[in-house]
Amino acid sequence: MNSFKMSPEVALNRISPALRPFISSVVRNGKIGLDATNILKITDLKSGCTSLTPGPCCDRFKLHIPYAGETLKWDIIFNCHYPDLPPDFIFGEDVDFLPEPTTLHHLNAWNSQNPDCLLLVIKELVQQYYRYQCDRLHESSRLMFEYTALQEGPEFGDNMEIYAGRKNNWTGEFSARFLLKLPVDFSNIPTYLLKDPTIDPGEDVALLSVSFEDAEATQVFPKLYLSPRIEHALGGNSALHIPPFPSGGCLIDYVPQVCQLLTNKVQYIIQGYHRRREYIAAFLSHFGTGVVEYDAEGFTKLTLLLMWKDFCFLVHIDLPLYFPRDQPTLTFQSVYHFTSSGQLYQQIQKSYPYSPRWDGNEMAKRANNWQTQFKNFSKVYAFKIVLRLRT
Repeated sequence: MNSFKMSPEVALNRISPALRPFISSVVRNGKIGLDATNILKITDLKSGCTSLTPGPCCDRFKLHIPYAGETLKWDIIFNCHYPDLPPDFIFGEDVDFLPEPTTLHHLNAWNSQNPDCLLLVIKELVQQYYRYQCDRLHESSRLMFEYTALQEGPEFGDNMEIYAGRKNNWTGEFSARFLLKLPVDFSNIPTYLLKDPTIDPGEDVALLSVSFEDAEATQVFPKLYLSPRIEHALGGNSALHIPPFPSGGCLIDYVPQVCQLLTNKVQYIIQGYHRRREYIAAFLSHFGTGVVEYDAEGFTKLTLLLMWKDFCFLVHIDLPLYFPRDQPTLTFQSVYHFTSSGQLYQQIQKSYPYSPRWDGNEMAKRANNWQTQFKNFSKVYAFKIVLRLRT
């Protein structure tokens, strides 16, 4: 039975009770590495006991560990008859990965009374695996240069994962992937943008994956990954496009460009929030009695009830995420009559006096320049009312 599709609770129920606390800590709290959106998973639960042993008695399984865009699959083997003993490990396809036992402190001092002891050992092993991958970069002087240049900077020493090796053993083609946690501050993003109840909060993080498809870096493919809340706050996965990796470029030059691009995007979001709040405050001041409703959290919407020569109508103002860079949309809506489909007659206005350099007070004052649009709108729909009365 494939436990990969099982919930953690179902999988844990198949584990020997004496070993269950160790595994529970791994699958429920185990977030290892840079990608905090991925958790550790277990599959292929098996037992080393005879068929006569009463269950549940599974004491070995395969652990899936997200690492540098790959998934490491390590076999972990306990003996349920001796639950106080540490497990053995088999490292899948990485037959050359031989951890240094003396540096595995939590394995050497295995404490079966600590439910986190297995998770702590796994973290130590992943650290050694990172060093193992770094050593493999010596096969390419070009990729080793990329690594050492990043290591010399203060931002990426502990915020980098590397996966290197030969893509094709026949051709000897060497490749590597760098996964970097970008030092971008998301703490000032307005909280209303981070409230999506369908999104696991997790850690707010931006990861840059850069794949070198050959040892001379002639084919380099970067890709940006944002944690779900940040992606949602910035307007979705299509809202941010990073530049291609330049021919002959280096990571130490390229990564700061991506950081700056993302930082600017975050600043646009923060600035837009404060400018929208200023905009709505100004309109509340100028059109106080005419304000029907407004968004008091994100300041993205405002509705006014206005009059032009005894003709009353609504003006809906939608303020975009990247306001004031992006212009608000105005929708004039009659309060008198409906379309054949039962909707209020309305007209969208996008062409009106506007400058992103104006402050909120200036924009509210300039609203008087909408009078031409008011007049045209009232004429059109007054005429439609007359036609309706005649019919």
